[in-house]
Amino acid sequence: MEFKFNFAPAGPPVAGGAEGPLPETGRGGEDLREHKLPWGEMERLLEEEEEEGVLVEEVELGGPGPGTLRIKHLGAWAVERALSRGAESGLSTAIASHSDLVPGVYEGGLKIWECTFDLAAYLSAAELRGRRVLDLGCGAGLLGILALRRGAAEVHFQDYNGAVIEGVTLPNVSLMEDGQDELTPDGGQRPGVGGGGGDEPPGRWKQAREPLPRPGLLSRCRFFSGDWSQFGKVHGGSFKYDVILTSETLYNPDCYGDLHDVLSSLLSQDGVVYLATKAHYFGVGGGLHLFESFVRQKEVFEIQTVKVIDDGLRRCIATMSFRKAKPS
Repeated sequence: MEFKFNFAPAGPPVAGGAEGPLPETGRGGEDLREHKLPWGEMERLLEEEEEEGVLVEEVELGGPGPGTLRIKHLGAWAVERALSRGAESGLSTAIASHSDLVPGVYEGGLKIWECTFDLAAYLSAAELRGRRVLDLGCGAGLLGILALRRGAAEVHFQDYNGAVIEGVTLPNVSLMEDGQDELTPDGGQRPGVGGGGGDEPPGRWKQAREPLPRPGLLSRCRFFSGDWSQFGKVHGGSFKYDVILTSETLYNPDCYGDLHDVLSSLLSQDGVVYLATKAHYFGVGGGLHLFESFVRQKEVFEIQTVKVIDDGLRRCIATMSFRKAKPS
């Protein structure tokens, strides 16, 4: 199904199916923040959600065959409810208007967009075990959760909105261990906890969290919110990622400079960026081809398209790595 951004307030669609008028582009410079939720607080939140009857859904990631992983996550109603309680100015209004994205206010999290599934399938052949991984613009966090399931040593999650991190990403990570096996960073198998094999239908928190996930899982994760212009300096140059995963982050050309700076600041010298995107975002102006031109002008990264999915609206997966010095 074709996905289109709905930047405009709720109202009649524009003729021809095009998006409505856009607000001013650019981000609002959200302050950088790390989210550290004590395990007792996570328990309390889970219990509150259970009382509200929050439903959990399950999705298959990683492509067909034995590499497929089944991952639990908050259902759409639960996500909308969580984000409607967001503290950021304007976020509740954006959700109430059913906007998928409002630049500088709400940068996604309500929907799991198509390219996330494309990249998850492509990563079934990637080596993530023992790697330091960043899920950049994480939203629901499914790519980072996939990396954890594949044995990543450490996974950091970043999103523009703190409400997305605390209301969606953190709960989704906490659901990971329900009856699932997890590859350890050293390549072994860690048996999952929980009574079932992951085949039970979606249910309430209580069904999805008996017994509770191990606090040790969250010790391998860190969670950040804020603007890319600040996040590129989050580790002060002392920490680099082996793998950076990012999906549907090329819609706004005004942000390409900040995105490029984040990637160049935080990627290890031999690291790789996996980027999933549409070839073009109609009504917004961004897309892979424009970003490729931007990257090549900077002469910092090599960028190449490694997969194209053409089912009406062309979607692509690209990789980026630092340019190698040419022999003299």
